[in-house]
Amino acid sequence: MKIFITGATGFLGNYLVNILSSEFETIYVLTRNADFSGFNHLANVKLVKGDITSLSIIESDIEKEEVVRECSYAIHAAAIYDMKASHAECYMQNVLGTQNTLRLIKKMKNLKAFYYISTIAVGDDQTFFLEEDHFPSRRKFNDSYSETKYHAERLVREATLIAPIRIIRPGIIVGNSETGEMNKVDGPYYFIEAMKKYSRLLRAMPFMPLAHNPRTKIPLIPVDHCAHYISLLIKRDDYNSKVKTYHLISHEIPSVKEFLEDLNQAFGIKTIYLPTGKNLVNNSLLKLFGIPKEVVPFMFSRLSYDKTHTIEEVPELKSSTYSTFKKSLFGNCF
Repeated sequence: MKIFITGATGFLGNYLVNILSSEFETIYVLTRNADFSGFNHLANVKLVKGDITSLSIIESDIEKEEVVRECSYAIHAAAIYDMKASHAECYMQNVLGTQNTLRLIKKMKNLKAFYYISTIAVGDDQTFFLEEDHFPSRRKFNDSYSETKYHAERLVREATLIAPIRIIRPGIIVGNSETGEMNKVDGPYYFIEAMKKYSRLLRAMPFMPLAHNPRTKIPLIPVDHCAHYISLLIKRDDYNSKVKTYHLISHEIPSVKEFLEDLNQAFGIKTIYLPTGKNLVNNSLLKLFGIPKEVVPFMFSRLSYDKTHTIEEVPELKSSTYSTFKKSLFGNCF
């Protein structure tokens, strides 16, 4: 079997390639950098120069013909994941890039399955429960990433592919569950980085107003767990349904209150965070601490996520719990 992967040089994609290298005869990796050396240790990885924002995607016609002819599986994981990115940047990568990728995928006559890496951010944070196979009707978005990934998933759902479509919605991807390795500051890391800089100041503050709902759950998943479960889904799928969606979120996740308490414990402070609503004062305070305003809506989300299909096919997900990886999340402070 041979597989084509976009986004393979990204954080999740890198883990995916290393895991899937033992499952596939050849892995075609799309990359803008033909000199990328990250997979030199894998003999069955073949770099294909190209860019998802280009209509042709793959620069060389010969390489494109080979990919289209040889590949029986495809994973589209390429995206821009930056809460602060402009709408134009997000649209080019997430919407136009998905549209171009689908155009290429449709030419693969031997395709057995197409996997699209979406996000739980497509869910409407004003509702209470997101079913796996439900695509919510949304018009209001708090950030360009969520909006463009929502429209990208819709493109995938509406695609007329011969092969089955599998949509994977990971939670907030955090670092390696054992080493804590992470490639960027994002999500909970904004708060961890702020604590590194301002813990001395916070030690002098017995109370601090913070815009959040203490009961909101933070849907985390370590990158190595996420990649492992995706590989299991690919290995175990019987492809008896046209479109199927999975929520890859750790089985036990913290509330905002629990996360803040663990953050305090990790840095040895006792500040009590007073829940407040969204307001300009809190936005200014968060900005001072280097936390983007786009993060605030996620601290009030009421959403919980259905994982019925996922647990049926990957029962191992039950072993992914916050208590087992929080030590690495906080830099082994516990």
